[in-house]
Amino acid sequence: MNSKYPLESDRATISDLGRQMLADGLTEGTGGNISIRDGDHVAISPSGMPYGDIEPDDVPIVDIDGEHVAGNRKPSSEFRMHTAVFRERSDVGAIVHNHSPYASTFASLQESIPASHYLVAFVGDKIPVSRYETYGTAELADAALDTLGTDYEACLLGNHGVLAVGDTVEAAYEVALMVEFCARVHHHALSMGHPEILPDNDVSELINIFEDYGESTNGGDGTGAQPPGDALELQRQTVTELGCRLLQDGLTKGTGGNVSERDGDRVAINPSGVPYDDVTPGTVALVDLDGYQVAGELPASSETPMHTAIYRAREDVGGVVHTHSPYASAFASLHEPIERSHYLIAFAGDKIPVTPYETPGTESLGNLVVEALDEGYGACLLGNHGVIAVGGSAEEAYEVALMVEYCARIHCQTKGIGEPTLISEAEVNTLTERFADYGQDH
Repeated sequence: MNSKYPLESDRATISDLGRQMLADGLTEGTGGNISIRDGDHVAISPSGMPYGDIEPDDVPIVDIDGEHVAGNRKPSSEFRMHTAVFRERSDVGAIVHNHSPYASTFASLQESIPASHYLVAFVGDKIPVSRYETYGTAELADAALDTLGTDYEACLLGNHGVLAVGDTVEAAYEVALMVEFCARVHHHALSMGHPEILPDNDVSELINIFEDYGESTNGGDGTGAQPPGDALELQRQTVTELGCRLLQDGLTKGTGGNVSERDGDRVAINPSGVPYDDVTPGTVALVDLDGYQVAGELPASSETPMHTAIYRAREDVGGVVHTHSPYASAFASLHEPIERSHYLIAFAGDKIPVTPYETPGTESLGNLVVEALDEGYGACLLGNHGVIAVGGSAEEAYEVALMVEYCARIHCQTKGIGEPTLISEAEVNTLTERFADYGQDH
């Protein structure tokens, strides 16, 4: 067969994303597969080939009915499932199938994942699960189609893994990341108690919000003038670097979370919905303390109202870090504060309080955060959402965010095997005073 065919760039993308699936822990070995559609043809991962060895020319092409039309490698054994979805869902341009461990746990239970975390709305009102069918068969394709229907962006495959779809392969991959993240948070929360499940009307609102994800919601239109070369230059650089660290340190997945740093009455903040690796200092948005975008070609983060509400209420705060770190998010889904079972909680206060759930990107959420951070707390949990950490600078806030996730993990693991022994309030107060001078010479 001729190795040259349309979809050459898509074949390269599949080669790259296969390696990324391994790096992101979405699969092991040669498990899983990726496909991209262009008209009546589909580029799809080759069968049984290690991802690290796949080059673009190794990626075969099938037609919409599953007939192998180009490439010397055999197409994935799951080509029937991919092409069946493409035939039935004209809105789908790409598919990511993976064996991510937490989602596969629920697949093995044959239990759907409810909306215990707001990011379930990337998929729908839940992450549904299909019946078990033998891999690579038309029966599995039918089960996946029955479960996806016309509305869901992903489903669990019973006793198997995950199928995620999107209009682009980047969108499908983001959905796959969100499925595993939500599965992990739900698993951790179930190990400790009973997660609060968001009501249908809140999830419906979130689904509508995600349809416009990446567009400005803060009063700026994302078409402001480019900031002068020296306008918050250091702050924009810090926001860029810390955004990449959020991913590296496991404090978020995909494009979730955001970082900001203040200089006077101006705030540098991530652009909305842009992959962290693509953010540069020049693309970091600038907003005023009322949240109005004053510079930057890309719209400011959808969570700008929360950041600016904190800055208006807390003059001591020079940096804000918002994360979706998994252990802390589990407590957020339980609506439980993180108690003082580890001394490092004193980086944030005598506990890490939690807010009720409120719609992301709203002034109402910002007001709840301000209330929770009252009395000088350095962090709080956002109900069914994630974490807000604050500090005198973005670097200080980032350190607090790391400590929140560490303490959340220790507290979760401790609760899994017994009842944590809590440090006294007096000792936490002593620790808080010591941490105020942490790193200074004495």
